[in-house]
Amino acid sequence: MLKSLTGFLLDPVRNLARACAPSGLLGRAISNGVDLVFPSFCQGCAVEGIYLCLPCQNAIESPIHRCLRCGKNSPLGQVHAECADSKTALSGLMVAAEYRQDAVRDLIWQLKYNSVADISATLALLMADFFIKNDLVEYFSGSLVVPVPMHKRRQRMRGFNQADLIGSALAKKMNMQFRPALQKIKNTTRQVDLEKDQRLSNVAGAFALAQPINAQLFAGRKILLVDDVATTGATLNECALALQDLSPAEIWGLVVARN
Repeated sequence: MLKSLTGFLLDPVRNLARACAPSGLLGRAISNGVDLVFPSFCQGCAVEGIYLCLPCQNAIESPIHRCLRCGKNSPLGQVHAECADSKTALSGLMVAAEYRQDAVRDLIWQLKYNSVADISATLALLMADFFIKNDLVEYFSGSLVVPVPMHKRRQRMRGFNQADLIGSALAKKMNMQFRPALQKIKNTTRQVDLEKDQRLSNVAGAFALAQPINAQLFAGRKILLVDDVATTGATLNECALALQDLSPAEIWGLVVARN
């Protein structure tokens, strides 16, 4: 009940108060006061003061990773060599958390549909924790973080792109460069509303490189293509196809969860 209350009543009030607060010391004081009056709650256990407490964070597991093409088990979701073809631009798809866990679903829902933008930092923390647990920090050191873009019309309706917020927060935590290198040029139907065989055609040609862009910055470097949720991986792969023109070393999808 506490989690529902904070989602439907407290978070919109908190966000509005923060948006109206001035900058500087006065703004921070107002923000702290708002947190006292309208506290956040852990989406796992409802403890007050945080969106995901440390015990609940430690309880979150990463799912079994699978190859995007054949669906068989694969370490870190790497595309099997025998499965790769000219239409597969992703090296693999890494998933930080198990979608079936209630706290994970609630955090994603609150961010996307209740506009609780602060949760983006919590989801980025889950990604960073995934890197640490799997000893990936050194391998992806110096990578560029690229968010999956949202069409400008849909972004105006929502007020923000959740992939931007998560990617930016992740880049800061991992000391990486955040580069919004893509734009969505086709306002597609939501993937979640489509059957599996419709999703590929829905996003075909939907993404392009943002302009202007410094292609030399991307050449020979690893790219982390970040989004909140993946299902078939069609959107991420279509984005990766557009990024191939920049000649990166590898392009990896990275999402909070896979539904």
